[in-house]
Amino acid sequence: MFKKVLVVEDLDTVGYGIVNMLQNELEIKEVTLTQYCDEGYLKFQRALQDEAPFELVISDLSFVQDHRPSTLSSGSAFIHKIREQGHQTPIIICTVDEKPDMATQLMKQKAISAYVLKGRHGLTDLKKAIASVFEGQSFVSDKVKGLTRKKMAFEIKEYDISILSYLSNGFTQEQIAVAFKTNSISPNSLSTIEKRLNKLKDVLKANNNVQLVANAKDLGLI
Repeated sequence: MFKKVLVVEDLDTVGYGIVNMLQNELEIKEVTLTQYCDEGYLKFQRALQDEAPFELVISDLSFVQDHRPSTLSSGSAFIHKIREQGHQTPIIICTVDEKPDMATQLMKQKAISAYVLKGRHGLTDLKKAIASVFEGQSFVSDKVKGLTRKKMAFEIKEYDISILSYLSNGFTQEQIAVAFKTNSISPNSLSTIEKRLNKLKDVLKANNNVQLVANAKDLGLI
């Protein structure tokens, strides 16, 4: 079993619950908890410098911002920072974010080894995930798998990428329709673009256009 684990979780009640499970149920004695991604990265780097690296990282995706300035404001940014440095330490995401596309994308990029949903059976799933990752396997919570199968019927096409790209550049739906007509992209009616945007929001778990663009960027779609 892993001997040294870093937990990055901003909610102290959740974080201490994870630490308690790691120490008392899995008997992992060296567990470090931090509530900030920046601090987590510094602790990760310091462990490498001390030649005593973490063997596993468990991180949330979403972090509530407070008065403390931060460079890495999300779990995704934290993960990408570690990976861009070439470190292959196993990473488990433990989150309330029901984002099957995010899970699939991070898995494909080999950025993470497991995607666990917090909830009634969250700690049980996390234990299963840790065991799977220790054996060199991946793990995804059943609910996320179900959502993934449900979304498979909707394929994100180049047409959707074009809509998202224009949207990220500040175009309104009306302006996108005009741009599509100008560039002979079909269908280009305002109603069709509006319907496609609504579907994309559903698929990418976004409540508005700003969040839609942000989620699309997180997934590397644009």
